[in-house]
Amino acid sequence: VYAPAMSKLYLGVKGRGAWMRRTGAGEDARPIHARRAPAAGLVAVASRSHRGPETDAFLSTLTITDFAAAGSSLKFCLIAEGLADVYPRLGRTMEWDTGAGQAVLEAAGGRVVEFDSGRVLRYGKKARGFDNPHFIAWGA
Repeated sequence: VYAPAMSKLYLGVKGRGAWMRRTGAGEDARPIHARRAPAAGLVAVASRSHRGPETDAFLSTLTITDFAAAGSSLKFCLIAEGLADVYPRLGRTMEWDTGAGQAVLEAAGGRVVEFDSGRVLRYGKKARGFDNPHFIAWGA
């Protein structure tokens, strides 16, 4: 996942780990890890434009101490980097919106699960038109 405005490139390899590299700075990639939920409360990542009553109701069941704003796949990367803890997406997304971010997050020790079932978010849902169910991304 590349974020040119932040000069950051995120990489993840299943079973090997995840890394973040600042581009243009000559910096080597450094390992990143999703963090365990802090006892004091969670940092949530949610789009202002996609936060509806259902998302707010879910977030109200958690102890949220702060919100972080980010676009699309960067929400997964903030969790992978240990800068946030939870990203609920209770609106429409497609597989191509989530695949790269989920790969980075899972390689960093996080997880992405379907909201209703708690099963790992899977791909290749041709019968659904490659539409994702609602999901939650979590840190370690």
